Amino acid sequence: MMTTEPPLGKTTILSHVHIIEDDSEISSLLSTYLTARGFDCTVSGSVEKAQKRPPDTFDIFIVDVMLPGDDGLSFCRWLRERSELPVIILSAVKGDTERIIGIELGADDYLEKPFNPRELLARMNALLRRAKGDAASTPAAGQICFSGWALDFDRQKLHSPDAQLVPLSSTEYQLMTAMISAAPAPVTREDIARHVLGVEIGPEDRRVDILISRLRKKLMAVDSTADFIRTVRNKGYLFCAEINGKS
Repeated sequence: MMTTEPPLGKTTILSHVHIIEDDSEISSLLSTYLTARGFDCTVSGSVEKAQKRPPDTFDIFIVDVMLPGDDGLSFCRWLRERSELPVIILSAVKGDTERIIGIELGADDYLEKPFNPRELLARMNALLRRAKGDAASTPAAGQICFSGWALDFDRQKLHSPDAQLVPLSSTEYQLMTAMISAAPAPVTREDIARHVLGVEIGPEDRRVDILISRLRKKLMAVDSTADFIRTVRNKGYLFCAEINGKS
């Protein structure tokens, strides 16, 4: 369930959101709320139905975990094999287990039901700004090279030393640019949470650590020597690759 608010007047369409939710009451309330705020909404009641729609026709995905047939985590895994578009997972299950699994599978954020639609909207907008390269958070044009790798700021693309394209989600891209910008100083977990995820975290919140682990695994899957992210005790995370400069 979600709390409701009165609808607004017609607004300009902002982005296309795919809501994957089998509870018709929740999906109807959510699509009504988002449509009133400028979103074009498509609803699918199952993973199987959602997979029939090309992912690149959407800007962001809102995915319930508990669905008939394959669950929302399966959809997240399927989507990440094809796209790096933003994903927010919804779940009625309390606790960290599904949150951790979802983020490890590539979800960008996670909300427990019941949720406030204003909070969901704020998180959606933050992810969309990052995905579209908000001028306030995007580095200057060009590229930066490190240990044979190249990060293209214009296209938000990462290439390995053998010119292999390494797909990054908008959150992973922002994480990498934040650490590169701070190097040779470490970045605290709190700063990563605040500036990359757009949230405040407590000492038990593992979202930043899981995101770091995901990026590490992605880099090292391409090159086993690409162990560029070090944990600095009581200080955060340090990007320790040799940075050759910006072009």
